[in-house]
Amino acid sequence: MLFWTKRERLTLAVLGLSALIALGIIALQKHATPIVLSYSGSPSSYKDFDLKLKEAKQVNINTATQEELERLPEVGPSLAREIIKYRTEHGTFDSASDLEKVPGIGPKTFDLLKEYIKVN
Repeated sequence: MLFWTKRERLTLAVLGLSALIALGIIALQKHATPIVLSYSGSPSSYKDFDLKLKEAKQVNINTATQEELERLPEVGPSLAREIIKYRTEHGTFDSASDLEKVPGIGPKTFDLLKEYIKVN
């Protein structure tokens, strides 16, 4: 028969309680209700709201600074510099798809960027 000291029993109790708390936290995270932001406009204005939200998140590639360009997905400091260099050497972009002319931006990268950019 195995007998544990008082200290060993206390250690096991603390470990068991810690495990239960950890499992409880994991269970709460898996079943947590997401926070949903609502829009109180009429259903017909949802489309306008979505459009305005999308436009607010877009970056004008003809006027954007390096920092603004770096906020775009897949655009780091060197690619942002390439965009600015291309814009300086060739003038403003006529359409968003002209961004594919920049060295380092191919069809896959442009496909990721197209919803985040605009040309005005």
